[in-house]
Amino acid sequence: MDEEHFLERAKQFAYRLAELRNRLDPDSYDLLLRILRGINDAILHRTDGIEVPFSPRDQDRFTPAFGQELAELTSLLGPHGLRLVVDFGAERERDRLEVEAIARVSGMDPGRS
Repeated sequence: MDEEHFLERAKQFAYRLAELRNRLDPDSYDLLLRILRGINDAILHRTDGIEVPFSPRDQDRFTPAFGQELAELTSLLGPHGLRLVVDFGAERERDRLEVEAIARVSGMDPGRS
Protein backbone atom coordinates (compact mmCIF):
# COMPACT_ATOMS: atom_id res chain seq x y z
CA MET A 1 0.00 0.00 0.00
CA ASP A 2 1.50 3.33 -0.96
CA GLU A 3 1.61 6.24 1.45
CA GLU A 4 -1.18 8.16 -0.29
CA HIS A 5 -3.53 5.16 -0.11
CA PHE A 6 -2.63 4.58 3.54
CA LEU A 7 -3.31 8.21 4.43
CA GLU A 8 -6.66 8.15 2.63
CA ARG A 9 -7.75 5.02 4.51
CA ALA A 10 -6.57 6.53 7.81
CA LYS A 11 -8.58 9.66 7.06
CA GLN A 12 -11.68 7.59 6.24
CA PHE A 13 -11.22 5.60 9.46
CA ALA A 14 -10.97 8.77 11.57
CA TYR A 15 -14.01 10.26 9.84
CA ARG A 16 -16.11 7.11 10.38
CA LEU A 17 -15.04 6.88 14.01
CA ALA A 18 -16.04 10.52 14.63
CA GLU A 19 -19.35 9.89 12.87
CA LEU A 20 -20.03 6.86 15.07
CA ARG A 21 -19.19 8.85 18.19
CA ASN A 22 -21.99 11.24 17.28
CA ARG A 23 -24.48 8.52 16.32
CA LEU A 24 -23.96 5.83 18.96
CA ASP A 25 -25.09 6.07 22.55
CA PRO A 26 -22.16 6.48 24.99
CA ASP A 27 -22.21 2.84 26.17
CA SER A 28 -22.20 1.49 22.61
CA TYR A 29 -19.38 3.85 21.67
CA ASP A 30 -17.42 2.65 24.72
CA LEU A 31 -17.94 -0.95 23.57
CA LEU A 32 -16.70 0.01 20.11
CA LEU A 33 -13.55 1.55 21.60
CA ARG A 34 -12.88 -1.54 23.75
CA ILE A 35 -13.14 -3.73 20.66
CA LEU A 36 -10.85 -1.41 18.69
CA ARG A 37 -8.29 -1.48 21.53
CA GLY A 38 -8.35 -5.27 21.36
CA ILE A 39 -7.86 -5.15 17.60
CA ASN A 40 -4.97 -2.72 18.05
CA ASP A 41 -3.35 -5.08 20.56
CA ALA A 42 -3.79 -8.00 18.13
CA ILE A 43 -2.12 -6.02 15.35
CA LEU A 44 0.77 -4.90 17.56
CA HIS A 45 1.39 -8.38 18.96
CA ARG A 46 0.58 -10.15 15.67
CA THR A 47 -1.98 -12.49 17.22
CA ASP A 48 -4.63 -14.27 15.18
CA GLY A 49 -7.56 -13.01 17.22
CA ILE A 50 -8.74 -11.09 20.20
CA GLU A 51 -11.12 -11.68 23.04
CA VAL A 52 -13.08 -8.76 24.38
CA PRO A 53 -15.04 -9.58 27.53
CA PHE A 54 -18.73 -8.86 26.91
CA SER A 55 -21.29 -8.41 29.62
CA PRO A 56 -24.88 -9.43 28.84
CA ARG A 57 -25.62 -5.72 28.27
CA ASP A 58 -22.71 -5.52 25.82
CA GLN A 59 -24.16 -8.46 23.92
CA ASP A 60 -27.49 -6.64 23.73
CA ARG A 61 -25.66 -3.60 22.31
CA PHE A 62 -23.90 -5.73 19.72
CA THR A 63 -26.80 -5.65 17.29
CA PRO A 64 -26.46 -6.63 13.63
CA ALA A 65 -26.34 -2.90 12.79
CA PHE A 66 -23.53 -2.36 15.33
CA GLY A 67 -21.65 -5.36 13.91
CA GLN A 68 -22.01 -3.97 10.39
CA GLU A 69 -20.67 -0.58 11.49
CA LEU A 70 -17.72 -2.28 13.19
CA ALA A 71 -17.04 -4.44 10.13
CA GLU A 72 -17.06 -1.41 7.84
CA LEU A 73 -14.78 0.48 10.21
CA THR A 74 -12.28 -2.37 10.54
CA SER A 75 -12.28 -2.90 6.78
CA LEU A 76 -10.25 0.32 6.63
CA LEU A 77 -7.47 -1.13 8.81
CA GLY A 78 -4.40 -2.77 7.38
CA PRO A 79 -3.32 -3.00 3.76
CA HIS A 80 -6.26 -5.20 2.81
CA GLY A 81 -8.58 -4.41 5.70
CA LEU A 82 -9.41 -6.77 8.52
CA ARG A 83 -11.98 -9.53 8.54
CA LEU A 84 -14.23 -9.42 11.57
CA VAL A 85 -15.66 -12.59 13.11
CA VAL A 86 -17.82 -12.44 16.21
CA ASP A 87 -18.54 -15.62 18.13
CA PHE A 88 -21.04 -15.67 20.98
CA GLY A 89 -21.39 -19.45 20.67
CA ALA A 90 -20.00 -20.43 24.06
CA GLU A 91 -22.05 -17.75 25.80
CA ARG A 92 -25.26 -18.83 24.06
CA GLU A 93 -24.66 -22.47 24.93
CA ARG A 94 -24.10 -21.59 28.58
CA ASP A 95 -27.32 -19.52 28.58
CA ARG A 96 -29.25 -22.40 26.97
CA LEU A 97 -28.02 -24.87 29.58
CA GLU A 98 -28.92 -22.46 32.38
CA VAL A 99 -32.46 -21.98 31.03
CA GLU A 100 -32.89 -25.75 30.71
CA ALA A 101 -31.72 -26.24 34.30
CA ILE A 102 -34.20 -23.62 35.53
CA ALA A 103 -36.97 -25.33 33.57
CA ARG A 104 -36.14 -28.73 35.11
CA VAL A 105 -36.06 -27.28 38.63
CA SER A 106 -39.45 -25.68 37.93
CA GLY A 107 -40.87 -29.08 36.99
CA MET A 108 -41.00 -28.42 33.25
CA ASP A 109 -39.52 -30.62 30.54
CA PRO A 110 -37.07 -28.45 28.57
CA GLY A 111 -37.16 -30.96 25.69
CA ARG A 112 -40.83 -30.21 24.91
CA SER A 113 -41.86 -27.43 22.57
